[in-house]
Amino acid sequence: MRKERKMRGFTLVELLIVLLVLGVLIGLAVPRYLASVEESKKTTFCSNVRSIMSALEMYRINEGEQYPATGSALTASIIKNPDYFSQPPKNPYTNEIMTPTDATDLNNAPKGNFTYQRVDDNSYTITSTPNCGLQ
Repeated sequence: MRKERKMRGFTLVELLIVLLVLGVLIGLAVPRYLASVEESKKTTFCSNVRSIMSALEMYRINEGEQYPATGSALTASIIKNPDYFSQPPKNPYTNEIMTPTDATDLNNAPKGNFTYQRVDDNSYTITSTPNCGLQ
């Protein structure tokens, strides 16, 4: 005599409970993931701006204590210059080479913008969105 096994599967209720638990876990994980992606973009952007500031100081030493006059001069003479960067820094928000914008009001500008303005031969200001706490 052979005993027949009865094949049992999952019930619909069990499957729905598993899907509900997975949905809750995804609902908790996705917002945290998106927040960490945004924070990493900000950190990378601010790090790139600080690297540009360091390259500005090296440029000033090399060029006789004078900063570039304009943002486009900054891009040409420092950011795209292989003497200062082996590869130009990329903006994590746009994935393009970081270049200063001419916008005067960064409060309403999209993230990933920075301005460069030479005050005189010996000083400059850089402002950025997001705010990188630059001095």
